[in-house]
Order: sequence, then C-alpha cells, then structure tokens
Amino acid sequence: MYSNKLVRLFSVMILLASVTSRAQAPANATEVQELRKQLDEMRKQMGAMESKIEALESSTANVAVAPAPATPVVPQEASIQTAQPLTPGPVSKDVGEQTRSYQTFSENPLAAARMDNVPLDPKYRGYFVLPGTRTMLKIGGYFKTDFIYDFKPAGNPEQFIPSSIPIPAPQDVNNETVSVRPTRLTLDFLIPNSKVGDVRFYLEGDFFGTNATTPRLRHAYGQAKNFLIGQTFTNFMDPDAFPDTLDFAGPNALVNLRNPQFSYGFLLGKSTTLHISVERPSSDIAFTTPAFTAQPNSPSPDGVIRIRREFPASHVQAAVLLRSDSASVGTGANTRTDSVFGWGVSATTGFRTFGKDNMILQGTYGNGIARYIQDTSGLGVDAAVISTANPRLRATPEVAFEGAYQHYWANSVRSSVAYGFVQIENTDAQQANTFHKSDYSAANLIWNPGGSLNLGAEFLYGWQILKNGQTGNAPRIQFSAKYNFVNLGPAPKK
Repeated sequence: MYSNKLVRLFSVMILLASVTSRAQAPANATEVQELRKQLDEMRKQMGAMESKIEALESSTANVAVAPAPATPVVPQEASIQTAQPLTPGPVSKDVGEQTRSYQTFSENPLAAARMDNVPLDPKYRGYFVLPGTRTMLKIGGYFKTDFIYDFKPAGNPEQFIPSSIPIPAPQDVNNETVSVRPTRLTLDFLIPNSKVGDVRFYLEGDFFGTNATTPRLRHAYGQAKNFLIGQTFTNFMDPDAFPDTLDFAGPNALVNLRNPQFSYGFLLGKSTTLHISVERPSSDIAFTTPAFTAQPNSPSPDGVIRIRREFPASHVQAAVLLRSDSASVGTGANTRTDSVFGWGVSATTGFRTFGKDNMILQGTYGNGIARYIQDTSGLGVDAAVISTANPRLRATPEVAFEGAYQHYWANSVRSSVAYGFVQIENTDAQQANTFHKSDYSAANLIWNPGGSLNLGAEFLYGWQILKNGQTGNAPRIQFSAKYNFVNLGPAPKK
C-alpha cells in the first residue's frame, strides 16, 4: 500500500518537473500545442497507472501480512539492570510482621543475618543486578549528624555511656559536640546458587575508629545454606531488641557486641529457629592489686546457643552463653594462670501493643559476661581475684535489664522512652573506684518530614555508682539529623 502511494507521488513529481522545465523556455504557438499533446499523453499514462494501482490494492486487501519478527532487546553491558527477586515474594521463616516493620533510628536489624538470607523487605527494594552477572547488590547506609550538649561532664562525648561518667565530676563544666561519626555505609551482596541456595556477603562500616575520622569495620560476613562465618552480631544478642534511640550506644543493659564467629542455624518447626555459634574469646580482665597486675588470656572460644520464635505481632528469643575467663595472676615465681567458667542467659521479646506501637524487653544474667553488656564492655570486670592473699579468679555476677516503648503520634512522627539498669557484684580485692551499677534513661521525638530525611530530639539521663558508694550523674540533650543514601519511599502495599 505504501509502495503504491510512492508511485503516485513520483509520477506527479515527474509531471511537474517536465512542465516546469518547458515553461522556462520561450513560449510560441507551436510549442504550446506540443506541450498540450504531451500533457494529454501524461494524463492517459497516469490514468492507466491509477487503474493498475487500484487493482493491486484490491488484490492484496484480503491477504494477511505476517508481522515482522521482533528485534530482541539485548541489554548493554555498561547499563545497570533493574533487579528482580530471586524468588517471588519470599518471606523468611524467622521474620514476622512485627519484626519486619519495626523501625529504629540506628537500623541495626538490617545488618542481622536471617534464615535462608531473605532480607527484611520481601520485595527486594533497592537491589540491582551487577552488569553481566546474576549477583544482586544493595548499596545502603546513611549520613548522620549529632548535635550534643552536656549540662555536666558525661564522659564519652559522642555515645551516652553511664559507666564513663567521671566521679567526682569537674564543677561548672559544660560540653558541646557535633559528630558525624555514626555515618554508615553498607554493601549487601546476594548471589543465587543452585546448590546451596542464595549466598549473602554483607559489609558495613562507620567512623567510630581510633581517631575522629577513622573508618571502622562493623560487619563483614558471608552466609550460605545458613552457615555463617565472619564478624557480625554475637549469637547472644537480639538485634531486633534495640530501642529506637538517637543515642548511638543505646541503653546500658543491652547485649551489644559484634564478634568474629562461625555459626549455623536450622528450623525446629514453623517459625522456630535454633542457632549455634563458636565465637572469638576475649577475657576482659584488667584489675590491679598492690601485689600484681592481671594478664588476661583466652584459652578457648565462646559458645552460644540461641532459640527464637516468631509470631505475626511479636517475637521471643532466649540465648545461653558459655565461656572461659582466664588470666595470669601472682608475682614472680608464684605467677600462674587461673581460669574460671563463665555463663550467661538472656531473654528478649518485642511485640505490638496498640496500632503501630511497640514494646521491647530484655533481661540478662550471668557470671563473667561483662564483655557482652553495653555499659560494662571494656571495663575489665569479667572476673577479678577474690583477695590479694588468695589470688584466685572469680567470675563476677552481673544482672542487666532494659525496656522501651515506641509510640506513633502520626505516620511520620513517633516517640520512644527507654530505661536500662546494670549491676555487678564486686569482689573484695577490686579497687574502690571499680564500677558497681548504672542507670540509663532516654525520651525522644522523631519526625520524618519526607523521603529519606529523619530529624529527632532526645533527652538522656545517666547515673553511675562505684564500689565505694560514690555516685555521678549527667543529663544530655541530643539533636540528630539522618539522611539515607537510598530513598525507597513508602513500602508497597501487599
């Protein structure tokens, strides 16, 4: 049909060209007659051509024309392709709706390893396929700035840790800090494998290194077929029991430690999982007596067994920690290595109350587990000698409790209140200024004005008591602004 129209068009063009060329010559009667004859002949030819065109059109009108084959779309190697889920709409066996939708300012649950490596978001939003491969990658993290003001010296200027409150405190001293060290960057790789299932490699870092701007590795682990190796949250910890605080450290009573480990998880039943881990040991022993100074060592790895049960609106978890605390004690020829058995139990739960509100509870008790508790980690109080005359180690008993409530005033405005309590039973040989107990409290207001931006204000108050009864307290006000590198927008409706 298009070819017939082209024929007509060319014929008209030829006729016009001929007439135009002749019209440009000098006009006389003879030439006019010749032109008229040629024009008549051309009209006859055009009429004949039109008749042929009509005949051809009528003969092809009822013939089906096969469509042209579609040109295959070949993705360019240099372009980033949109990722598709590895499996349609998967949901992990150990992630219920309450766990999946619980929001925290720190976003720690996103780094936690899950059964079968299924992310908290079953839609896999934010992942893309690396060009030329089947590997999926999600680049995450956020930029966070904290504006902190201490009415009294609070010890650590960028994390609220009651055990660091100076006793006695300097008088008439205030402190103001602006910190970007909580800024975080994550790389989350998911690799489909027909033999072992989806393989996950997770990397995360922030800037809480040894200096003000030194990067620090938080997580670096790989998991395949629920075998995990690398550094991540200890199996003794529940990442989903972290309160929604602006403070980077969180409550003093949290079990909060990232530890190199080898672990394995498997299903006990529907939504019930069991995880076993062997983790890097470290005897946190640093006491000094008039006669000698302890020299800690680590004779055997720590072991953890954790069981977890998920429900649509809640989860419960219990964990048991077994370890050995060891150090060389004594002086000169009397120096010897002494080891004590350490153990701990921890139970946590998170559950919906009314609407979108959540409550978090955690309780921990044990001997020689100070390294695993937020406020006592690094104080060297896992164990201590009973007395100078009897330089034998004793694993210090410790109890910790924390609770938090999260309330939504509106979809974009929420608040949380949190409280924590930690206490250690000291030995007679420990120095008078050794940590004994502490309290932590926080209340905040968090607003999401839109997109990836979150703003918040928080009031914190901490209290510390030493072995000799001396006390110290510190109030703090903190303002925080956080902007996520990836704006996922609102979660799609199911």
